[in-house]
Amino acid sequence: MEKYRDLFTEKNISQLSLYHSDMLKKYNKKSNKHLYNIISSPVKNYDEEYLTILKNIEKQSKIGKDHILFKNYQKYFCNGLSDNIIIPFLDTSNFALTDLILISNPDDCERITEKHIKKNPIFKPLLHDSIISTTSLDHWKDQRLDLVQAFSPLELNSVMETSSKRANKCSELLWKISDKGKEKINMSEFFLNETMAQLQLAMFGFSNDFQEETNKKIRDAFGGKGEGYAREYAFKLLNEVKKSEGPLSVILNERKPLSDTEEYGNALIFSFAGHDTTGHTLTWLIYELSKNQSWQRKLQREVDHFWKVQQDKKITTKDFKRLPFMTRCIMETLRLHTAVPNGTYRELIDDEIIQGKNGKVKIPKGTYVQIFNYSRHLNPELWGEDVDDFNPDREFKDNEIWNDEGHAFYNPSSKRFSPFTYAPRDCIGKNFAQLEMRLILLNILKNYHFILDEKQNQEIFKNHEINRATMGPMDIYNPVNEFNKGFRPFNAGMYVKIFKRNMRSNL
Repeated sequence: MEKYRDLFTEKNISQLSLYHSDMLKKYNKKSNKHLYNIISSPVKNYDEEYLTILKNIEKQSKIGKDHILFKNYQKYFCNGLSDNIIIPFLDTSNFALTDLILISNPDDCERITEKHIKKNPIFKPLLHDSIISTTSLDHWKDQRLDLVQAFSPLELNSVMETSSKRANKCSELLWKISDKGKEKINMSEFFLNETMAQLQLAMFGFSNDFQEETNKKIRDAFGGKGEGYAREYAFKLLNEVKKSEGPLSVILNERKPLSDTEEYGNALIFSFAGHDTTGHTLTWLIYELSKNQSWQRKLQREVDHFWKVQQDKKITTKDFKRLPFMTRCIMETLRLHTAVPNGTYRELIDDEIIQGKNGKVKIPKGTYVQIFNYSRHLNPELWGEDVDDFNPDREFKDNEIWNDEGHAFYNPSSKRFSPFTYAPRDCIGKNFAQLEMRLILLNILKNYHFILDEKQNQEIFKNHEINRATMGPMDIYNPVNEFNKGFRPFNAGMYVKIFKRNMRSNL
């Protein structure tokens, strides 16, 4: 088996250095320098200013704020957050300078994502030939066709009992780790643990012993403990798949044999991407509910009514229809705290026409673009002047609300809102994410009331520091450790105090 490149640690940080003018000399001559004149950009002078932009991007990337930097570039160098923008960037797939075109125009975002489904190779060094990172369209279609079956409404209803039991257990665990309400709890760490447990127990059918043994290892690997550590976990997971009977395990065992790079890449995807974004979304939701007590009480009243009607009957996806306000809370969290703020990356399979600063601009086939979610989801032109506020009662369109209709789930997707990106290359685990978030919230909000830790204030979270790729809050009590001296770590933290509640008092 080939030796996988280590992008989990800081070993490659020296290769990422942008602090020398030699990088300009190595600039890809095939890049489209002329586009800087017809697409909005912070670059005017192609020497010193160009290098300054690169330095800023590297600096912000290290602390998980490149999405904020991109948004600020749009704010100050464009006519608005709906403008597309071009900036210099370092392509980590080959460590060469390139042009990064951020697509923020809502019309362009939707059309390009749906049509140009070939992935930019930026993630291949990390995730190899996984379903997310493969650049081969045939290869992707083949994997997608098989794996999507595991996340159908029929399969998800079959795992509902397992997921419900774990969600009930997680409520008990929450009280235990808080020392019966005496200690503050890192909800980020808690939710990352629980969403991974949900994935392993329900979708893979792993034993509880295996889940408990390996639950935290993949996060430690991404937090900086190294390639060998990550690889050890990934192959343990793959071996366990062969002995398990969860929907995802069955499909992986039945499909044609994968190459080593496919297996390894998908193991990382299912173990990391399969829980990280969901865990952070739940974290931000509890943060907002803890900060806005009236919203928390309103959601608790809905949860109490749900359990009053449900009683001891087994939960199915159809029962989630009785949780319209919870759905709005989840959607608003996905908007305000976009799970993957930097969006998705595409290689144009044909010439494309996009909106430039003075009219339409032709972008040639083969150009790499990035569909930038963060600015669209926080654009006051699209959402109103209260765009930075958590407001579950804001006006969402029908196609921006998750619902369960018949034998299909309908996930949010519009020109201004695409938390799971657009079909056909949207998030494969979106349906399971919607299920597990509701089950966990139903159980913890039934039993507990959440108060924000005094040190966690609004100003800290305005910065939205993230863990390289997904929107995890900065751990204010443990911001740096021995493994994360370069990039901001994958350890995230949001601390609350919990109190047992009397359901009747909130009816």
